[in-house]
Amino acid sequence: MRRGLLLGSCCYLLTAPALLWGAPATTTTGTTGTSATALLTQLSTAFSGGNLVHQVQLTGNASWHAGSLNDTGSATLSAATTGSSQLQLSLSSSGTRTEAQSGQGTDLACTWTGEDGITHAIDPGNCWRPVLWFLPPLSLQPSLLPTYLGAVDLGTSTVGFGAATYRHLQTDLVLPGISTSLANDVMQRSTADLGLDPTTRLPAVLAYSIRPDNGAPIPIAIEIHYSNYQAISGVQIPFTIQRYVNGSLQLEIDVSSAQVN
Repeated sequence: MRRGLLLGSCCYLLTAPALLWGAPATTTTGTTGTSATALLTQLSTAFSGGNLVHQVQLTGNASWHAGSLNDTGSATLSAATTGSSQLQLSLSSSGTRTEAQSGQGTDLACTWTGEDGITHAIDPGNCWRPVLWFLPPLSLQPSLLPTYLGAVDLGTSTVGFGAATYRHLQTDLVLPGISTSLANDVMQRSTADLGLDPTTRLPAVLAYSIRPDNGAPIPIAIEIHYSNYQAISGVQIPFTIQRYVNGSLQLEIDVSSAQVN
């Protein structure tokens, strides 16, 4: 079982084609073993040289694709190790869109806002992710790992819909003192599969599944790809971030500047 950060607006995601292709690979027992601990340390070293990063803000250009809609504009992404994160898109045709998260563990709350300015709550289960979707290492720094994080090193395998192989780290949310049925639901809905570049140990792909905001048990597969890493103040930032929904590109962000501290 496991836990996590921002997902992204489920209602926006549902505007993309609905070719359901299932949840990420296997699940785990919800414990962090020696191998996973070593892999998390390698990830942190690759990300920031092992130095703590508390906040990050990215700005850049965005391309938004939803059904027949293809829109462009600007993007601002921010996050902190306190659990808060936000994506704001200012698009030329469809206006402002935001996705936000606050809190940690069982206190997570996620929302999205469309061009009409109305804020909508996201199904809480869609917040149960142990990784920040646009910058996973920020939420997986070894000295800041929460006690409810489960992680397993699954060795070398494919992650997501591609054929490439990665060093496969799987995380989920571990919540003690709850019923078996609820624990199983939390485990399944919080599982996230992170594919690390086998050479650099930097994230290349993140895969997980969500559900519609009405809670219907319909899996919607989300996959984020990271590339074009650049060092900013000693921190490796992916300057190209692509989010796919059920195999179709929904959002592409080309980062132009980054601030970290």
